[in-house]
Amino acid sequence: MITTKGSCWLLLRLTVLLVAVLVQSSEGATYRDFANRHIDYPKTRANNNNAYCNLMMTRRGLNRGSCKPTNTFINGSPRTIQAICGTGGTRYRGNLYDSRSRFRVIVCRSTGRFPNCNYRGRPQSKRVRVGCTNRLPVHLDRLL
Repeated sequence: MITTKGSCWLLLRLTVLLVAVLVQSSEGATYRDFANRHIDYPKTRANNNNAYCNLMMTRRGLNRGSCKPTNTFINGSPRTIQAICGTGGTRYRGNLYDSRSRFRVIVCRSTGRFPNCNYRGRPQSKRVRVGCTNRLPVHLDRLL
């Protein structure tokens, strides 16, 4: 049987552990992860936008264990996308920056169920809002 003092100590330790995990997950985003999830330059060739999404989602390992509901690939140069966090963007608020220019993007939406993840791709020309850390994008917040 756990005493009241023992259960308080256990609860405190679990709380500290949970906070540490949450802080790590929110700060653990890296430019490398962002680039893997969102940058494809030059654009990978595929028969059509649906085939493109199916290929890219698999190639980049974005549907392991479950079908990621949606993902956006930016078909712009890494240098131009990185510049959003500096002269190529304007600060929205906090660490979020809006691109000054539009990018060709393909939005991939899941139409299947795991393990048969199928995606429908829709090309667009949009500005993007990214979260930046150390002047590099680490999070795609939204399309504008």
